[in-house]
Amino acid sequence: MEQRLADGLKRCLGKSHGILGWERFIHSAVLAPLIKIDGELHLLFQKRTQGIRQGGEISFPGGLFDPVVDESLRMTALRECHEEMGIEPRMVHVVGELDPLVAPAGITVSCFVGLLEKKSLETMVVNPDEVESWFTLPLSFFQTTPPNVHHVRLMVEPHFDHPKKGRVTLLPAEELGLPPRYHKPWGGLTREVYLWPTAHGTLWGLTSELVKEIVGRLEKGGVLV
Repeated sequence: MEQRLADGLKRCLGKSHGILGWERFIHSAVLAPLIKIDGELHLLFQKRTQGIRQGGEISFPGGLFDPVVDESLRMTALRECHEEMGIEPRMVHVVGELDPLVAPAGITVSCFVGLLEKKSLETMVVNPDEVESWFTLPLSFFQTTPPNVHHVRLMVEPHFDHPKKGRVTLLPAEELGLPPRYHKPWGGLTREVYLWPTAHGTLWGLTSELVKEIVGRLEKGGVLV
């Protein structure tokens, strides 16, 4: 009986490499496009069109997972790259995937690294509704230019003040009998933010975290020396 119980528990609680509560997050995917230019690996970036969400910021092509059209997050990354940059999926060789990044806003970002065919830059046509401009940076730039490191403070807010609705209570901690420390915002985790000044603007945020991870892995694996 005990062995049967143990076997049952192992089946239900076996080792997992996912993210707890995955179904409660909003999921997105980006493509980190690599291309060889003059014998050196570059990353392709876009600058978002002004007036849209995150307008003016530097990012990789990507967007939210659409369960109606996307069979996987990988498909999301390739679809969004095609829609935004005009690069057809057949011109992208996906060579890897980073571990999902959980953004403070409650969104997961799955980053797929893709090697582009040489002619993709010549044939791509960007969507001006989403992309203002594009550029590439050699990976050696990130190797020789350390990012500026700043910090933000993350708090958990059981309530907040809405400009029209007034005080909005999400968790009535006092009424629920929770300890006093939870009656007001708590937490205060300090998170590093990486910023690279470039000729095209400041590269920062989630994109900079992904770049740092990609370059670090390629250095560790001996692809970059």
